[in-house]
Amino acid sequence: MKRFLQWLLFQRLGALQSASLSLRGAFFLFGTTLIGLASIDAGINLLLMVFGLCLGAVLMSGFIGWRSLRQLSVQRIAPDGTTAGQPFEIRYAVRNHSRWGAVRNLHILDVVERGAVLSAPEAYVAFLRPGESLIVTVPIAARSRGRVRLSSIRCTTTFPFGIFAKSVTMRLEHEILVFPKLGRLVGDVRPATRAADASQSGGAIASIKGEEEFYGVREYRAGDNPRRIHWRQSARTGQLMVREMTKTRDHKFWCVLSTRVNPKEPTDLQRLESAISAAATAICDALEKGIKVGLICDGEPLVVLPPGGGRAHRPRLLRELALRTRNTHDDLAPHIERLSWPNQWRGACLLFAPRETEEVRAAARALYRAIGPATICLPGTSAFDGLFVLPDASPPRLPNRRDPSEAVH
Repeated sequence: MKRFLQWLLFQRLGALQSASLSLRGAFFLFGTTLIGLASIDAGINLLLMVFGLCLGAVLMSGFIGWRSLRQLSVQRIAPDGTTAGQPFEIRYAVRNHSRWGAVRNLHILDVVERGAVLSAPEAYVAFLRPGESLIVTVPIAARSRGRVRLSSIRCTTTFPFGIFAKSVTMRLEHEILVFPKLGRLVGDVRPATRAADASQSGGAIASIKGEEEFYGVREYRAGDNPRRIHWRQSARTGQLMVREMTKTRDHKFWCVLSTRVNPKEPTDLQRLESAISAAATAICDALEKGIKVGLICDGEPLVVLPPGGGRAHRPRLLRELALRTRNTHDDLAPHIERLSWPNQWRGACLLFAPRETEEVRAAARALYRAIGPATICLPGTSAFDGLFVLPDASPPRLPNRRDPSEAVH
């Protein structure tokens, strides 16, 4: 009977992709069968009437509700990126296009791939009138970094009686990139970058040309560039005023990540995640201070991003850290020695690794020869704990769900 109803609903109605029998429906069908057998065996009209009512309820639960699902549209409003451990919101815009017939007991499930770092978002709509629109907000948080692919949205209703669950799956793909967890940087990388900018090959001190920044406004003097005249301020004061500029030193900072782990050491994976989180924290802190940041990561594929500044450079760096996987054979030092490093790329380096090995020390020496002084940062050491304060691994607390009863007509 279950297979017959599934075939009938899918072939004749063409809207429902699945119809399943619930647990309460199975007990109800079992009871209906017993009542029908008893009524036929005893020939009692009252039992026949009860059997007819139960059978009618089964048919109504199997057929009613399909039209509301066919007239339903759902749109997902989700961010393209988020940070692991930080709650964010996914919104669903639900609209009932039917002119008559309300939608009741609607369960919305966002289908994610198995093993994703994000649990499947769920929403519930108790009642949606004909022609009514509703936005449902679902707070959620990713457990760890990575890529989350949302493939489709499944809408299910058990109305009426909860005997059969009718479902419609809407293909709606979206990808969310989960950046590493961010901590707090206790130290400051700026003194290290200044020292690296001043040191060049041979120990000579060179002046690095940087971009000009606005310093203030002053009176016009003979020989000043007319292009720097501040016309608004000049009109306000009645005399020519010019913008005074100053040159800033172009500080550079390299974040280097060694992802090589020992497969026989289970703690290496946890230390690698701590190293990636600390690297992301150092990158964000340096970019906020106006320091140009570059990134080097070993593994497949090798990543070398030249130093860049500004908030637009931040998602590019964090994306590479979010998609890094563990590495069991690739060494960082040979790549550094093989590549050519321009002189304008010189700067301080922070080398993050799960544990200190000979390969890590060789990579630090290669960085010193090619780019600049390198500092090894190893999770679990006193130097690392004195520089970074990382969030704990406990699941984040989600805010209370908002009331989705406010509708838009």
